[in-house]
Amino acid sequence: MGKIGLVLCGGVAKGAYEAGVLKALAERKIYPDVIVGISAGAINGAFAAQMLATGQFTANEVERELIYHWRETANADHLYHGFDRKDSRPLEQKSLKSLFKRLGIDPLRRQYRPRIGFDSLFAFEQLVRGDFLSIINHDFIRGMLESYLHFPSVIKRDVTLSVVTSDLKGCTTLTPENKLSTEYSTFDEFRWKAGLHEDHWDEMNPRMQDAVLASSSFPFIFPPVERPTKNGTDTGFFVDGGLMDSAPIGRAISLDPEIDTILVVSAVTVIDAPESDLQTLPQVLGRVFSLLAGRFLIQNYHKVLHCNDRISRLDALVKRGKNGNVLRNAYNEDLALLAGFKGLDDYQSRRVVQLVPIFPSSGLPGDVFEGFFRPELRAQYIDQGYNDAHAALGRDARITASGLVEPSLQTSL
Repeated sequence: MGKIGLVLCGGVAKGAYEAGVLKALAERKIYPDVIVGISAGAINGAFAAQMLATGQFTANEVERELIYHWRETANADHLYHGFDRKDSRPLEQKSLKSLFKRLGIDPLRRQYRPRIGFDSLFAFEQLVRGDFLSIINHDFIRGMLESYLHFPSVIKRDVTLSVVTSDLKGCTTLTPENKLSTEYSTFDEFRWKAGLHEDHWDEMNPRMQDAVLASSSFPFIFPPVERPTKNGTDTGFFVDGGLMDSAPIGRAISLDPEIDTILVVSAVTVIDAPESDLQTLPQVLGRVFSLLAGRFLIQNYHKVLHCNDRISRLDALVKRGKNGNVLRNAYNEDLALLAGFKGLDDYQSRRVVQLVPIFPSSGLPGDVFEGFFRPELRAQYIDQGYNDAHAALGRDARITASGLVEPSLQTSL
């Protein structure tokens, strides 16, 4: 059997759902080789990749290190006050939280201790002018990552983590072939592999943490993360990867040619009618996020299914030699082009990939931010992710620790 990929689509506070899914995977001894993480899924993916690489991907470890944070610490108070740092970067300092602190205001604890002086006057002027980028900064999430992601002295499994971010400096251009090209989404890959040297880890870990912070930077809630672009000659401003592509299934397929099964996890694909009229900016932002997530997921999901269908049909039509190998002739080349591939080589480089969706059967209650204020919602998300994963893996996918058994191509969304 081939390897397994895992796509974690995020969902802000509903990212707790993915923690429940990861616990179910650990119980079934399903070990993904590639993880693609977006938004909250990037945080979950970083924790999972470290556990997998060090041979600690067990239900107890997921419960102790990841689910604990979602149950106990991933709340509004910790996001606002936790790991308060003195070394915040310039963009981190341009938050509403920073202005409130200079004015002596703590909205979450409903405290007001007015500060008198030039700094508070300047802060008030900035507040009136709207001179801020976000409500809070990354202190809490950065502290979580720093406390968990340490150099693994022993690596028992090779694991690749791909983190998806959106570049605010991205643009749409016209290629010489008169085709439109967009460069908004950025994919950063980080690999735990045998022989990983501590010097390489010291270089990789800060970049990985910055990528995870950027991917989870929901606009207006967190500031953008300024970091080098892929070419290394410029810097960009990166935010939530879900804005441009919340479910890049194809990325997981392309990272390893031996992957033939992709688990796709999303907590926000099913959108119920709002429990009440939309009255706040977070409710509207959360609704927009859910709509985008569902749209991208459906597009990418069916794109893979369509490619599977083309491969299967072409397998039945191409001419083969006596040894069963595909003949390299004009007929087969034309067939590949007619099927939508770039040519015979492109067709032969593809393979059928089984998709295993793990989604809530009905919409999770609350908007994507409400769970930060209500711990019982986060607990419900975790439990539902755990139960949905066991149901999907036991009923549809028939996955074992050694891979997919009798894969079916009839999976649909």
